[in-house]
Amino acid sequence: MRTLFITKKDWVNFLKGKLQKSRIYAPFEFEDKLFYSPVSQENLEDIVYNRVRPVEPLKIFLYPFKERVVPEIDEVEEIIVMGAASCDVRGIEILDKVFMEGDYVDPNYKKRREKLLIISFDCQQPYPTCFCEKVGIHPYPEKNFDINISKLEEGFIVEIGSEKGEAFVGNDQRFFEVTEEQKKKRDALREEVSKKVQENNKEFDFENINERMKDLYETEIWKNLPEVENCVACGSCTANCPTCVCFLLEDTGTESVFKKIRVWDSCLYPGYARMASGATPRPTLYDRYGNRFLCKYSYMVSNFGILGCTGCGRCITGCIGKIDKRKVIAEVLKEKV
Repeated sequence: MRTLFITKKDWVNFLKGKLQKSRIYAPFEFEDKLFYSPVSQENLEDIVYNRVRPVEPLKIFLYPFKERVVPEIDEVEEIIVMGAASCDVRGIEILDKVFMEGDYVDPNYKKRREKLLIISFDCQQPYPTCFCEKVGIHPYPEKNFDINISKLEEGFIVEIGSEKGEAFVGNDQRFFEVTEEQKKKRDALREEVSKKVQENNKEFDFENINERMKDLYETEIWKNLPEVENCVACGSCTANCPTCVCFLLEDTGTESVFKKIRVWDSCLYPGYARMASGATPRPTLYDRYGNRFLCKYSYMVSNFGILGCTGCGRCITGCIGKIDKRKVIAEVLKEKV
């Protein structure tokens, strides 16, 4: 696939043309944070490039909080999402495995996945809570994107990662072959940001976390952690996580029309995994809290072959109880020393 260069002015004009037939979402700043919003001719110049990941995870475009699954949804429109960070596009691997592989393919997810074009951005100003490097991910996407944008002073390096991305760019004459000097500038920026993330997390040891996290399901291990006492089971961490996919199914409708609705669930909710009799394998908050960590660092590795944590840090920044997941992991892993 090609790696190209385009000036910012030409890129804006290029997007203006795409807006005539496509719905585009991109990061915009609101109270010092980035949120996805629809792009229009009026706000094109306000798109925030290559700063940091948006507040919302990319999964909201593929796996809505609530939707009808029976009957399956009708055809969906094509959309373009700009600004997904490396942590988010890596999370797509888990979603694809859950909803598009195995004996059952989720038709709603499949339709949205096929109609979604992902334009990812390099991160250049990560939050102190970002820890992607600790879980083997760099703050710049290396796969799972259709197009990736790397911002330079003079414009953008455009890396094409799929046939959809190739078709999106086409033979537009505003794109040029990238120079070696431009690549060197990009690589230097990437290395600088990677080192910053590593420096921010140097006190945390995630080495071989999958093996070290195994079998740490005893309630007492989690109950003795002071941080866990601050958890209010709000579900913010699971809702904001790029890879959390648990859901409930609700039967509804009328005498003539049957509907099955899917809505997000959270392993921290008191009713999670509770059976009709009232029995539950996770009766306490400590059981459920431990399950969340084991799911990310052990169960998902066993089921899908990759860690379920992408180091985005949303579970830290969005926690009402001010729990730093990295500190919890450090305490828990002391049990394996």
